[in-house]
Amino acid sequence: FRGRTPLYPVLLDFQRTHPGLIIRHRFSPDPEILSAVLEKKYEVGLLALRPDDPRLRAEPFTEEALELVVPRGACADSWADLQKLGFVDHPDGQAMATRLLARKFPGNPGVRALPIHGFTNQVALILEPVSLGLGFTVIPRHARESFARQDAIEVVDCGSPVVDTLWMIHRSEWPLSGPAKWLTQQLRGLPRFSGRRAPPLAGAD
Repeated sequence: FRGRTPLYPVLLDFQRTHPGLIIRHRFSPDPEILSAVLEKKYEVGLLALRPDDPRLRAEPFTEEALELVVPRGACADSWADLQKLGFVDHPDGQAMATRLLARKFPGNPGVRALPIHGFTNQVALILEPVSLGLGFTVIPRHARESFARQDAIEVVDCGSPVVDTLWMIHRSEWPLSGPAKWLTQQLRGLPRFSGRRAPPLAGAD
């Protein structure tokens, strides 16, 4: 399993009850996930954007709202405020921030114009520098909710939510293996995913 949503605790629960199951999980940006599945390094991946590649089958898996997260008490009323705070980046950080900040600050000069105050590719660590007052970031709601020190951060209201659809991908030439098919079915049945699952698109592969 290669993707960007914090499935690992759920996968470990399955492994604990099914000792023969081997879990290999990595958190990576979309291009690396795409390449890993195409190169058969991983059987299943989760992407933020639906790939346009006939070698891949893509199905909507779940939806996740993006959030602008700042240190507790920080002001983020203007673009100048964000420039003072600085951006804490992650593998999908700039892409997520571009989508969300366009809603909050129409006509902004772009995320690349912001000072970068840090980078991590570990989803559990993205909010650590934010909680210490070192910058702001844009992450999915579930990632923010899993952070332990909620009293050290706060979410900025950006109006109508910007929602990403996560796409589950695998090679289209052959069906999923038995274990992978069983596991994805189990994941889809969990309340945390089934209640937020994106509807299939008409005519989608």
